[in-house]
Amino acid sequence: MAVRKRPLVVVLLALAALLAPRAARAERDLIVPFHEGGHLVFDQLAGVRLGAASGVSYAGPIGVSFQQAKADSFTPGAPAAASRTTTLWLAPSADVFVTDHLSVGGLVEVSHTFGSVTSPSGAQIALPGSTSMSFVPRVGFYVPIGDRFGVWPRVGFGYARSQGIAFAAAGGAPVRETTQAMLLEADLALVYRFDETFFLRAGPSVSLTLGGRREQEGDGAMAAADASTVAFGGVVGFGVNLDP
Repeated sequence: MAVRKRPLVVVLLALAALLAPRAARAERDLIVPFHEGGHLVFDQLAGVRLGAASGVSYAGPIGVSFQQAKADSFTPGAPAAASRTTTLWLAPSADVFVTDHLSVGGLVEVSHTFGSVTSPSGAQIALPGSTSMSFVPRVGFYVPIGDRFGVWPRVGFGYARSQGIAFAAAGGAPVRETTQAMLLEADLALVYRFDETFFLRAGPSVSLTLGGRREQEGDGAMAAADASTVAFGGVVGFGVNLDP
């Protein structure tokens, strides 16, 4: 009986030797590094942005948002002014790994807002459209933690100009507010790779305006003031890593 079993044992050992490398290859993590030189990365195809002032909002290369706001009335029982606005935006964001680990990229964001204001008397006034834009070149350095995880800190410096509709302190009259400033941004993202192409990015960010100037225009009057701010937030989003 032992002699009869020996050929079967030999066959099983041979099959195990043939299948072992294939099983090992199947269980291996990703082969192509995320940070390989020449890779083109679109970091925010879809996701959400978190901010202390804005709360949770959709973040992506193109989108639309709707907002309603009211101003408190200083007369008890009197109706408050209200605004309804629609914002359209285009915000492509991309990075290229110029060498292994080192990335160079940037964000260009343009948005346009329009809507109407309903006065306390009930009259509806169309708001003039307002356009905001920002341009932030950046550099980053990717640190792998295994093949699927990595940390990707980035720092950018650029220019931002934003417009919005605010309300005067008394009476609820709408005013246009314009802010211009140099912009310093930094983010620290944890990256998880689903496969060679798609990944999830999540982490905190900080934005600092330098030498900012805010102007308010309404009721035939204009006021200006310096405006330097620090904003903390975070982002969670899906992206793609391409090897052209």
